[in-house]
Amino acid sequence: MQSFRTELENNIVEQDIIDLENKIKAFRDGTIHDEKFRSLRLARGVYGQRQPGVQMIRIKLPFGKVTFKQLLRIADIADEYGSGNLHLTTRQDIQLHYVSLDRTPELWAKLEQDDITLREACGNTVRNVTASPNSGIDKDEPFDVSPYAHAVFKYFLRNPICQEMGRKIKISFSSSDKDTAFSYIHDLGFIPKINEAGERGFKVLFAGGLGAQPFLASAVHEFLPEDQLIPFTESVLRVFDRYGERSNRNKARLKYLVQKLGLEEVLRLVAEERIANKVKTFAIDRDAVPQPALPLEQKYSAVEILNETHYKHWSATNVVPQKQDGFYSVYVKVQVGDIKTNKARAFVDAIKPYVADEIRVTQNQGLLLKFVREEALPSLYNALNKIGYTTAGFDSLADITTCPGTDTCNLGISNSMTLAEVLEDVIYTDFPEFIYEKNIKIKISGCMNSCGQHGLAEIGFHGSSVKAEGKVVPAVQVMLGGGTVGNGVGRVAERVIKVPSKRATSVLHFILNDFKANNEENENFHQYYDRKGKDHFYQLLKPLADLTNLQ
Repeated sequence: MQSFRTELENNIVEQDIIDLENKIKAFRDGTIHDEKFRSLRLARGVYGQRQPGVQMIRIKLPFGKVTFKQLLRIADIADEYGSGNLHLTTRQDIQLHYVSLDRTPELWAKLEQDDITLREACGNTVRNVTASPNSGIDKDEPFDVSPYAHAVFKYFLRNPICQEMGRKIKISFSSSDKDTAFSYIHDLGFIPKINEAGERGFKVLFAGGLGAQPFLASAVHEFLPEDQLIPFTESVLRVFDRYGERSNRNKARLKYLVQKLGLEEVLRLVAEERIANKVKTFAIDRDAVPQPALPLEQKYSAVEILNETHYKHWSATNVVPQKQDGFYSVYVKVQVGDIKTNKARAFVDAIKPYVADEIRVTQNQGLLLKFVREEALPSLYNALNKIGYTTAGFDSLADITTCPGTDTCNLGISNSMTLAEVLEDVIYTDFPEFIYEKNIKIKISGCMNSCGQHGLAEIGFHGSSVKAEGKVVPAVQVMLGGGTVGNGVGRVAERVIKVPSKRATSVLHFILNDFKANNEENENFHQYYDRKGKDHFYQLLKPLADLTNLQ
């Protein structure tokens, strides 16, 4: 394996990979304890899969940023080492599946040739730092948060203070008060602000989280100066590392430390830590994430749009003007977040002439393309349409977020990906007008752990089971009323009723038909849900929970 290592210029990265290889050998030899090895491989992005003998590899893409070359490299790796599929995640990562443990060091080394890391993509570490995918081009943003997300990623990667914490820490940066990076369900969520003096800073949301027990984050700073971003975050991590639970994993998140000690006491400990920290201020390099080179200016020849109606729907739901005059961002809906490698290559070939060399993975498992000239939109549409990537309704009711579920996950108890596909078909077939409805989201998780973020959806489902005539039957827990309000405020969906999985399509029909019939003018789903009340929806869906006539 020495031959591929010599191609790496970064000695620290090379040593990381050598260390992983040595630990795998020790694990195979039985000279390292299974739990110790598990902790090490997770911190290197290597995660056990439902299927025995193979691994899921999580590729860490800070704030979802990936270049054409990097995406092609990942596709090549997926073909050589995995199943030929790329899975986009809600944390803006890309996952590969069915990888042999023994080949992971070689896989990692090849990824690093294009500056792609696995380090701390899993495990008890600072996970991928997420950000609004449209940061840098968002008309509503006070400033681009990308350099700040990059600074946090870079500062804490391999940082000794956060290598063996009790559990993971999740951090997000939203581009504006619309809070599209969901600050309210993160351990640390940052929303950009500019004070009266014109200085940059952040509103800070603290100790949120989903999982089986969702906690909404608390606002602990209305304005944290930008040079305090790193010192504050480091102090939080040190306090969490020192006082957080370690014996019971189920209680080892920051939200439980706040529950145990109280918010005021945890913040007092953080303030004490800030005094003790060596780093008192930290200047952020605002130029660390430059805008990508623009696509070449050219004269675009007239193209024939075969389906003008579909083009209008696509333009209305997937194309958004940027803050840069004359340019547009284009969102690409990727069903259940899966891209086959041949499609990934065709995708890069299709978009190259029309977009900047920077793609962002979105939190709803899609892709964002940047700096498209208005006159290039018809040509880009045709190029994407040829490979099946012009489905209208991005980030609408019809754009369902889901985790892998029982396809590959050890914890999954339902096939969430198939359910998502079936429910999307219901919307496009029976409720096509809802491709314009962007204030209602459907999110599905294969279990209660909320990797599909069902807890922050207006309509959420998670995998479960019920007993019918002595047999265990797959079921879904229906969750309603969650979602983003804005500026750090969010709602956790309420558990309403559990129904057999085969009736999930009927659940959707009942809810959407009721919404169409009963919502008042200009009333959004949150207002409609609050006005009608939880019991209304329980009674509405109760017939679907009747197991006496289950076939």
